[in-house]
Amino acid sequence: MTSSSPSALGSQPALLVRARRWVILAMLLSLHAALVSQSADFQRVWLLVHFGLFLIWQPIYSTEREVKVAAMLLLVGITAVVMFSLAGWMLAMWLAILIGIMGGKVFTAQAARRTRFYLVAVFYLFTILLVWTVPRSLLDIEILPPGLTVLAELFLPLTLLTLVFLPFRAEDESTTQVFDFVYSLIVFQLVIVMVLGSIAAMRVTGNQYFQAVLLTVLSFAVALFVLAVLWAPRTGYGGLRTYLSRYLLSVGMPFELWMRRVAELSETEISSARFLESTIEEVAKFPWITGGEWKTPDGTGRFGKSSDHVTAFKYHQLEITFYTQIHLSPAMFLHLRLLAQVIGEFYEGKRREQALKENAYMQAVHETGARLTHDVKNLLQSLYALTSAGMARVEHERREKSAYQQLLERQLPTLAKRLETTLDKLQNPEVGIATAMLPAGDWWQEVVQRHQADGITLFAGGDLSVAVPANLFDAMVENCVENAKKKRATEPDIAIEVVLDAGGSVPLTVRDTGSAIPSGALDSLFSAPIASSRRGGLGIGLYQVARQAERAGFELRLRENRSGAVCFVLSARQPD
Repeated sequence: MTSSSPSALGSQPALLVRARRWVILAMLLSLHAALVSQSADFQRVWLLVHFGLFLIWQPIYSTEREVKVAAMLLLVGITAVVMFSLAGWMLAMWLAILIGIMGGKVFTAQAARRTRFYLVAVFYLFTILLVWTVPRSLLDIEILPPGLTVLAELFLPLTLLTLVFLPFRAEDESTTQVFDFVYSLIVFQLVIVMVLGSIAAMRVTGNQYFQAVLLTVLSFAVALFVLAVLWAPRTGYGGLRTYLSRYLLSVGMPFELWMRRVAELSETEISSARFLESTIEEVAKFPWITGGEWKTPDGTGRFGKSSDHVTAFKYHQLEITFYTQIHLSPAMFLHLRLLAQVIGEFYEGKRREQALKENAYMQAVHETGARLTHDVKNLLQSLYALTSAGMARVEHERREKSAYQQLLERQLPTLAKRLETTLDKLQNPEVGIATAMLPAGDWWQEVVQRHQADGITLFAGGDLSVAVPANLFDAMVENCVENAKKKRATEPDIAIEVVLDAGGSVPLTVRDTGSAIPSGALDSLFSAPIASSRRGGLGIGLYQVARQAERAGFELRLRENRSGAVCFVLSARQPD
C-alpha cells in the first residue's frame, strides 16, 4: 500500500474532487446498511455498493494510474470472497483497515482543517466495530442489550450526518499527501489489539463481552496516560521521547564512534589524500554499504563493489558515491548525506590547511630570497668580472697549461654564461619564464664539460640535432645530480648516471644507487615544499623544476624509488 502523490491527486477530475465529502458519507452509510441488515442478500448488495464507493474515494492509488491485470484479479477475488462468505472475521478486519486509513489521514500535513471530519468517521467505525460487528458477526452473540441495539441501528448513523456540516476542503486532499502509511499502520494495530484484548478479557469477566470491552478501554486509557506522562514529563529526566529521538538519530549506526575516529584522523593525518582514504575506510565498515568511489582534485579512488542502489553526493571539490545493499529509507539517506557532508568539510579543511602551509613555506623562501638578492647580485657581478678577465688571460697563456688551467678553460665560458643568465633573472624575473632552445648536441657538450670530472656516467642518444629547452634541462640535471652528490657524504659508493634520449618521449633521465626518498616526502615532492627533510632541504629545487617543466610542456616524475635505485625522469606531457 503506497501513498498517492500530490501530482496524481491534483490530476483527478474536478467533479470527483468536489464530491469527496459525499462519497465518504455514502460509503459509510452503505457500510452501516450492510452491517445491520438481517438478510444476507441485502448485506451482499450493500457491501457491493460500499466497495464501489470505496474504490471511487480510496486515497491509496491515483485514479489515473493503470491497474494491472494481476492487481485487478486479486481485488475482484477478495471482494467476491468477502461478499459471498460474509465471514465475521473478514468484516472485522475490513473495519480495522478502514479505521487505519481514516486515522492515518488525521496526522497528515494541513490536517487541522479536516481533523474533526475524519475523527467523527473514525469514531463511528470504531464504535460500530466494538458494539455491533465483533459481538454479532465474530462472537455470534444473538441477544444484545436493548440500548446497544438502538444505539447501533439508529443513533450511530445520525453521527454521520454531522459530516455534512463539518469543515472539509477537497482541495486539501488534491494538493497534499492524504495518506500516511506509518500512522495508519499504528492505528490499525491499535484496533486489532483492542479487539483481541476485549476477547481475551472475556475470560476475566465470565464471558461478558461488553464488560470486557469496558475493562479493555479503561486499561488502554490508563496505559496511554502513563505513556503520555513518561513521554514528556514536566520535571526530571527528558522522557521517553529523548531515548526515541536518540535511537532515530543513530538508526542503529555507531555514528558517535565514527565521528570520534574522523576527528582523530583529522589531527594525525597531514595529507588530505591520505585523510580521505582513511575516512572512507571507516565508512566502508558499515555493514549496509557494499562499496563506493570518490573523485577529488587529488585523484580518484574506489572501494568494495558496486550495487544497484546508488547514492551520490557532492560537497566543495569532493564527489563521492556510495553503493548500498538496499534502497535507503529517508532516515538512512539523511544520515548518509550527513556522513558525506562531514567528510567533505573535513577534506576541504585539510586542503586549505595544506594551501596555507605551502603559502607559509613560499613566503619564508621569498622573504629569505628577498633579503639576500641584493648581496647575491653584487657577488655575481664580481664573479662575472673575474671570469671575464680570466677568459682574456687564458687566451694569452695557452702554451703552458696545467690541469687547473685546463679546468678553468673548460669551465669559465660556461660559468660566465650562467652568471650572465642569473643576473638577467635577478634584474628581470620574467626572463626566467622564457625557455632558451638549443640543439641537443650543443647542450650535451656543456653538460659533459661540467660533470666529466665528477665521477658521473654520461650517455647521450637519439637525434642530437633536435632543439631542447636548455634552461629546463640544466635545472633538472643540476638539482638531481646535486641531491645525489649529497648522499655521498654517508654513502660514498653511490653511482650517478645521466641519460639523454634526444627526441624521445623521455628525453632526460637521472638515476643513482643511493637510499630511497622517505615516504613522508613523496606526497608533496613536486607539488609543494617539503615540511621536513632528512638532509635539511625543503625540496624547493625540485618544486621549481616541476613548475618550470609544466610551463614548458614536460612532466617531472619519480619513476623508481627504492634503496639502490632512485630514478627521476623528464617526459613529454601527454595531451588530455
